[in-house]
Amino acid sequence: MKKNHFNSFLLACLLLTASCTQHKPGTAIQDTLKTSVSTAKDLSANKAGIVNKPDVSTKKSLKTDTVPFSTNPCSQIAYEILTTSDRYKSLTDGLTARIIANGGTSYGLFYEGSPNAKKDNAMNYSKTYDYAIHESYPDHSPVTARFTFDPTKRQLFEYDAALDSLIPTSFNKNLLLELDKACK
Repeated sequence: MKKNHFNSFLLACLLLTASCTQHKPGTAIQDTLKTSVSTAKDLSANKAGIVNKPDVSTKKSLKTDTVPFSTNPCSQIAYEILTTSDRYKSLTDGLTARIIANGGTSYGLFYEGSPNAKKDNAMNYSKTYDYAIHESYPDHSPVTARFTFDPTKRQLFEYDAALDSLIPTSFNKNLLLELDKACK
């Protein structure tokens, strides 16, 4: 009987301790932001094909150093074609500062499709290399732009949602030679 009283007393103490612990509102978001800012130079890709690029400074734009989603040489060149294009650079220049000013933490890429989806850690199979730029906020991650690199047409496209069409985008054509070597 004394054992039951002791166990009940112990349980009551644990519940009291748990209920008295105070949590300051907003600290989880601040901790997340601090983590993102402190790891600003770390670029990482996960198995879902997502790369986040946090930035420390709200005044500097991000460097163009990138981490491809895959070790597959074809995929790496397609990724480089995207991230070195003028359109991608114009969309992402200063983007992190704007996102942080709006309460977000960073931006990243979804690797939506690839001809070698499993090997490349892409979300789906596609005949093209498909990417989406997204912004990261505590409650949502809106996609702001979509790009497709078609290896057969040898062209980078930006998807226009209003017209539901692909618009050719300029890119470094010298990378096509590297693509040919890598994709033999």
